[in-house]
Amino acid sequence: MMPVTGPRRGPFRPAVPGSCPRADRLATDHPEERTAMPRTPRPRRRRAAGLALATVAALVTAACGRDSLVVGVSYDRPGLGLRVLRDQSGFESELARDLAARLGYPGKKDVNLSNVPEPRATPTNGAVPYDLLVAAYPTGTTPPAGVRLVGPYLRGGQDIAVRAGEQGQVTPRSLAGRRVCLVDGTHLARAAATTFPGAKLALRRTLSTCLTELRQGTVDAVSDEGLALRGYASEAPFRGSIRVVGADMGTIDYYVRVTDEDAALCGRVKTALEESIKDGSWARLYADQLVKTGVVGSVPAPPSPVTGCS
Repeated sequence: MMPVTGPRRGPFRPAVPGSCPRADRLATDHPEERTAMPRTPRPRRRRAAGLALATVAALVTAACGRDSLVVGVSYDRPGLGLRVLRDQSGFESELARDLAARLGYPGKKDVNLSNVPEPRATPTNGAVPYDLLVAAYPTGTTPPAGVRLVGPYLRGGQDIAVRAGEQGQVTPRSLAGRRVCLVDGTHLARAAATTFPGAKLALRRTLSTCLTELRQGTVDAVSDEGLALRGYASEAPFRGSIRVVGADMGTIDYYVRVTDEDAALCGRVKTALEESIKDGSWARLYADQLVKTGVVGSVPAPPSPVTGCS
């Protein structure tokens, strides 16, 4: 498998809301005492006390962990995770922010949404350079030993896209003898010879490359995660030129991949996802990012039950 790359980070130390005072508030409990005053020489005793207090503040801040949470998301999947200039959108990206806020990282500056390049494969040792991975991590293959997964947070399935003018019913078997494009290195590509018997397989580095070749007539069909295909089909330049057939090719559940460096984090992520589903945030994010954008027609029932951390 190709390794997942990402930012270098230190050991995860989760920030718990209310557990760590802000360093700028350690100097005094009275906001008015922080008002700028004329500078006057301070007695040596006050300078020493100030130095000691600054040392305590530094120690407390260090004990509370890093200032941000590193979350792996997609940059190239409309509806799920898409980066345009500095704007990051999509259901997975917004769900990542929602989970991060429940973990104690409420602001955009508190969360580093880092790109997860295709094919989104996990190294055989299970290590990933993120605290959380919210980027269509499927259970189509057996995860490496020790991998922590929480979910499912999303339920989908494999589907097929063809050119808009393609007539007749399209199934995996009807594509025998024709060129079918998949993303190289994915679990779907590894199973493609069995899924599409007799088809001529074309493996490419990205889904957008496959879809561009479909639009140009180089390949006859593209197969990938259904939501990913529908996301592209709803956006230019593919809107109106390709269609997703709605093939019944089984269910794929998607899980949050949690770093192995902190056993307690997995349980906290599970609780956060359960709360997001229970209070309606999950459904609201799905509606905003997938229904209102035209990727799908309605909000489904949330995946249930949420498992993981056993």
